[in-house]
Amino acid sequence: MKIRHFENVLALLGALVILIGVTAAANNALAGDMGTIEIHGSAQR
Repeated sequence: MKIRHFENVLALLGALVILIGVTAAANNALAGDMGTIEIHGSAQR
């Protein structure tokens, strides 16, 4: 029973790490898009 609990904890931690990584990647992608929008907007002026 302890092994199954340990496996569940490892799976939960792995999912949490993946979720944090995906969130960080999405934030970086959105920040990159914001920069291109600002550059594009200033180029139109």
